[in-house]
Amino acid sequence: MARWWELQEIIVPDLQEQMFRRYDILRTVYHFQPLGRRLLARRLDCPEREVRGDLEFLGSQGLLANTGSGAVLTCEGEELLHNLGKIIARMEGARSQEKILKRYLGLEEIIIVPGRGDRVLRGEELARRVGNYLHKEIGDRGILAVTGGTTLAGVARTMPRGRKKRPGLTVIPGRGGLGESMELEANTIAAEIASALGARYQLLYLPESSSPRTLAALQEEPAVAEVLGLLKRADVLLHGIGEARAMARRRKLPPEEMEVIRRRKAVGEAFGYYFNSHGRVVYITPSVGMKLEDLQRIEKVIAVAGGPEKAEAIISAVNPRYQDVLITDSDAAAAMIKKIEEEGMFDDVKDWY
Repeated sequence: MARWWELQEIIVPDLQEQMFRRYDILRTVYHFQPLGRRLLARRLDCPEREVRGDLEFLGSQGLLANTGSGAVLTCEGEELLHNLGKIIARMEGARSQEKILKRYLGLEEIIIVPGRGDRVLRGEELARRVGNYLHKEIGDRGILAVTGGTTLAGVARTMPRGRKKRPGLTVIPGRGGLGESMELEANTIAAEIASALGARYQLLYLPESSSPRTLAALQEEPAVAEVLGLLKRADVLLHGIGEARAMARRRKLPPEEMEVIRRRKAVGEAFGYYFNSHGRVVYITPSVGMKLEDLQRIEKVIAVAGGPEKAEAIISAVNPRYQDVLITDSDAAAAMIKKIEEEGMFDDVKDWY
C-alpha cells in the first residue's frame, strides 16, 4: 500500500510543497533565532510576501512567537519540528538511502540527516544531530577521542549543554594541531565537547606535522606521553573525513608532496592517511596521535562528513574494519549512491529503492 504522503503528492501536490516550506521556516528560525522576516526570506530564497503569510499562520498555531528582534520558536514549535523532521526524513528517502549505503559500506549504523536548505543550514543540522547522538550514546565513564576540522567544530559549538554530569568520562584530542584557526583544532573541540557532556578533558600540546626527529622527542614529554597513553585506551572515537587536496592544503604540505597526492589519485583523508577511490592508502603524513590501525581496537568509531562534495572522500575513507557508524546528510548520501551506480560498485543498488 502506498504511504500517505505518496498519495498526497498525487492528489494535492501543492499541500506537500507548502508543508516543506513551512518546515524549512521552522527549521531555519530554530537555528538562527531570533530571525526577522526579510533575512528569513533571503535565507530561504522565497518571496517576502509568501514568507510573511507562512509566519502569520505558524504564529496563529502557537508555533512561533514574535519578538522585537524577530521570530522565535515556542516550545510547541520545537516539539512539532522534532516530530515533523522524522516524517520529512522518510519522505525524502533517507531510510532508503541508509539501507543502500549500509549494505554497500558494511557499517553497523548509518544515520542520514535531511539535507534541505543552504550549505550552512545543512552543516548546522548535521552538527546538532551528531551532538544529540553523543548525548544519547556516550556513557558516564571511559575515554572519548575527537579529531579537529570544520564539521567537528560545528558539533562542539552546537551541542546541548547541561543535560547531565559525566565525571568518569574523559575527552581527549585524537591528533595534534594543524596550526590553523583555534576553533578547528582538536584540542579546542575536545574541551568544548567535554563541557557539553559534563566530562573532564586533557589536551595534547603538540603540532601534528613536524619532522620525525622532533615528533619522537616531543613524545617523550610527560604531558604528551600521558595523553598518547589515553589514546591507546580510547573507547569511542569521533572523527571527520576530508577531501584529500583540501586537507593537503590545510596541512601546508610542500608542492612535491601535493604532487604525489595528485599523481596517486587520492580523494579522501582521515588521520593524515590519504585514500584513493578504491579505499587504498596511497600516502601518509608523519604525525602524532591516532593511527589507522588503532581504530580496530576501539569499541565504537563514528565518522562524520556531509555535503555532496564529500561523497567520494567518504566512500574512500569509510571501511567496516575501521568505522562502525557514519553520520552524514541526504545530499552527500544521494551523491554517494549516484557514484556507486555510475561506477558499478554495487550491481543491485536499485533493488533497494
